[in-house]
Amino acid sequence: MFTLGQFKFLLADTEDLKNEIFRLRYRVYVEEFGFEKPSDHPGGLEMDEYDPYSIHFAALNENDKVVGTIRMIMDSSKGFPMEKAAKFAFIGEKPSPSKISEISRLAVERNYRRRLEDGFYGVESYLLKKEGGILESEQDLENPKAKRKQPVIVLGLYRLVYQHTKRIGLSHWYMIVEKALCYALKRFGWLFHQVGEPVEYHGLRIPYLGILADIEPYLMRKKPDLFPFYAAGLEKRFLPGNVDQFFQIE
Repeated sequence: MFTLGQFKFLLADTEDLKNEIFRLRYRVYVEEFGFEKPSDHPGGLEMDEYDPYSIHFAALNENDKVVGTIRMIMDSSKGFPMEKAAKFAFIGEKPSPSKISEISRLAVERNYRRRLEDGFYGVESYLLKKEGGILESEQDLENPKAKRKQPVIVLGLYRLVYQHTKRIGLSHWYMIVEKALCYALKRFGWLFHQVGEPVEYHGLRIPYLGILADIEPYLMRKKPDLFPFYAAGLEKRFLPGNVDQFFQIE
């Protein structure tokens, strides 16, 4: 667990906390955006067949209410959603499925997105229109005030995913999402490769592959100011090489 401003970020390891996550997903995916049918999710809990095989993370506000969530779907007899939903070409040698996780079900409570125009990822107000966002021009991105703003909940959740990935020895991530999220993640240091064409999957989605061996050097090279944030609290044995230039590791 770690704290960032008013938010706490943690692994959801109790049934009560997981149910709060499923309630948030219901509000976002069912009630707000209509991606799922209410009749498929009785009791106001948005769940699917992959949840029992997933690691769930949560962002809590100052009142300990779940306001953000993301999950890592692990290898199981169910397989991975992206492999069923899209045709794609793996980059390099495909590892054992036990080394892969699929990142999905990112959701941010509506009141905690930067603008009402933001989608359920809460990143659209950080992107140009051509990237799937709402900003008109590059000048909007270069505005000093705008550059200081970050999607704190999303970045905190991806920090949890990154650190858990390192601790359990995974090497690759699947992700099938709107292009806006991939653009936003790249803007904040996360490099994902498009590996297939867009498909209809809860809306138009694109399959992406994240390779930790590519992501870490890209992150350290392109976003040296953010790398210490993502790595803070991660045990030294899990850190990539050449990190002493960023901060003192005990």
